[in-house]
Amino acid sequence: MKFLLFFCLIFVSCQAQPKQTPELGSVAWSRDLATSLEASKKSGKPVFLLFQEVPG
Repeated sequence: MKFLLFFCLIFVSCQAQPKQTPELGSVAWSRDLATSLEASKKSGKPVFLLFQEVPG
């Protein structure tokens, strides 16, 4: 009985994953600040900075 319950829980959890929607548009992201600032000056577009802390 426990095996059947375990199997059902695994099956349901695998089916419950949300579908990924494709990204709209194309954005060229960069991880180098100096290169991004130089490209920003050339194109006249602003720079968007995202700071992300990775735990650990």
